[in-house]
Amino acid sequence: MARHIVQEANEAPDGRRVAPAAVRNSGPLIEALRVRLPSQGCILEVASGTGQHAAAFAAAFPALDWIPSDVDPCQRDSIAAWRRESGLKNFAEPLAIDIAAPWPVARGRAQVVLTINLLHLIPEPFVLRLFEEARAALSDRGRMIVYGPFLRGSSYASDGDRAFDASLRDRDPAIGYKSVEAVSDVALATGLTPIATDAMPANNLLLTFAAP
Repeated sequence: MARHIVQEANEAPDGRRVAPAAVRNSGPLIEALRVRLPSQGCILEVASGTGQHAAAFAAAFPALDWIPSDVDPCQRDSIAAWRRESGLKNFAEPLAIDIAAPWPVARGRAQVVLTINLLHLIPEPFVLRLFEEARAALSDRGRMIVYGPFLRGSSYASDGDRAFDASLRDRDPAIGYKSVEAVSDVALATGLTPIATDAMPANNLLLTFAAP
């Protein structure tokens, strides 16, 4: 199973976990995704975390079917709690997806595979595995969308990014920031073409890749 860091969050009595970062970035992500998501279809979110994003996105895009997932059973419980609280019909039960293993998803099932704040928390070899499985899950002309902090070449966007990356590598030397260029190379190797890079708050980026 892939090593991972479970994000810090508070837990409500109904089982929903609330992460401050998800509270902050849900709005900007929704606005950015409006021009990157299709008008209809299935969105597979990999490493959905607490489920806050899935709940917010399913509400913001009612014509899209939202399938969340997470490797951690506690996170899946939180996602399920957010799903119950939302009552949204386009918000599916969470899948157990481990990026280090084959995904329980039919080939070509999704029009979009989305992952948020994952790449800097996984070892380098798992980035390739993530894109390979995403490509298999995507339909023709589907899209892979990746959000998070990245290096630009070998440079950090800020001193804060440098300090955060150092703190991650202190916890686990195998994880940490990946460069936009390295991620794009992995995407190309799996048959996905970079088509957009959107600047986001706090120096984060939203990278979009397209399948043929």
